Amino acid sequence: MGRPPLPIGTYGKIRLYALAGDKGWRAITKFRDTDGHTRTVERTGRSRAAAERKLKEALHNRIGPSGGELTGDTRICAIAELYLAEVQKKRTGTTYDTYNHNLTNYVLPALGELRAREVSVTRIDHFLRACERRLKPNTVRGIRTVVSGVLGYAARHGAIATNPTRDAGRIEGTKKDIRSLTKKERDELLTKLDEDKDAVRFDIPDLVRFMLGTGCRIGEAIAVQDDAVHWTAGTIAIVANIVPVRGVGLVRHDGKTFAARRVLPLPSFLLAVLKERRPPDAVPGSMLFPNTLGHNLGRRSWRDPHNTGARLRAALRQSGYGWVTSHIFRKTAATTLDHAGLSARAIAGHIGHSRPSLTQDVYMDKRADGRAAADALDAAMSQDKQ
Repeated sequence: MGRPPLPIGTYGKIRLYALAGDKGWRAITKFRDTDGHTRTVERTGRSRAAAERKLKEALHNRIGPSGGELTGDTRICAIAELYLAEVQKKRTGTTYDTYNHNLTNYVLPALGELRAREVSVTRIDHFLRACERRLKPNTVRGIRTVVSGVLGYAARHGAIATNPTRDAGRIEGTKKDIRSLTKKERDELLTKLDEDKDAVRFDIPDLVRFMLGTGCRIGEAIAVQDDAVHWTAGTIAIVANIVPVRGVGLVRHDGKTFAARRVLPLPSFLLAVLKERRPPDAVPGSMLFPNTLGHNLGRRSWRDPHNTGARLRAALRQSGYGWVTSHIFRKTAATTLDHAGLSARAIAGHIGHSRPSLTQDVYMDKRADGRAAADALDAAMSQDKQ
């Protein structure tokens, strides 16, 4: 039986030969490349030790002839560049911008010059703990995501055996109470917004009604076009959102996730609001909540989500509800549906979540709604006494 081949990426015995004329030494061996072919590799040096050292260095850094393979000695900054190119092909502009920001400002300054084989679980964990001391938990989670993405890319292309980020410690955040608006608070807030001239001028009251009535994200709300509404059936298709992309401007693209693209029944009060505000000359591409500052080619343009958020925050502060954010409206919608007896899966589908557990843990206000629970327990205890 023949001798078994060398494992991929390994070499055989190093042989050393003196060069004629006292011109130094030659070190030579066989190396099995990543394409499965075994090739001769050699290096020369002025001394026996120098020739062997140069050969081992060449073997250590060797890349197969097919080109483009990553090795354990590829620097993280080079892998990150390849990973970002992959992200740019598969993800939306805002995701790419966020990943690029986290890599440029946090990951590469700390890990960029390390070689792939040098990035251990311990190094990653120390880096993330240092980030935790100066950054918010959500930011650190975003940083961990891109670190994991870069090293996952390295693992998929053979530079490292496994992704060490998976074994780094979790990012612990401060648990916040889930708070939604009560009916009394909703009514009071909407009354105050209707009375606020600046809020009305920037079309905030109806935008708030829309988010309360659908559970939509603010970017989804301002992306809805007239043809997304089935005016007879009373439904609306949530299929896109508006995001600012660096170097491009405002972009309307497909929803945040597959689960975010959905068709919702409209509550009667909201359908009435939308019909009342619909202009007589509405065309399929016109927005339900356009930019309030002008027209673009005869048609009002998209709203900037950042500017809209700033106007909303100002109106909420003015009304005495400074603690409320646009996400509170989503939580209010989810909690209202929960109190109405809908399942977590149905509520998750309505507000655009792929995981019902996220809806339950982060979006549903756990405070008791009225005396229904107490009355049920009272009735049960009364029966036990009989």
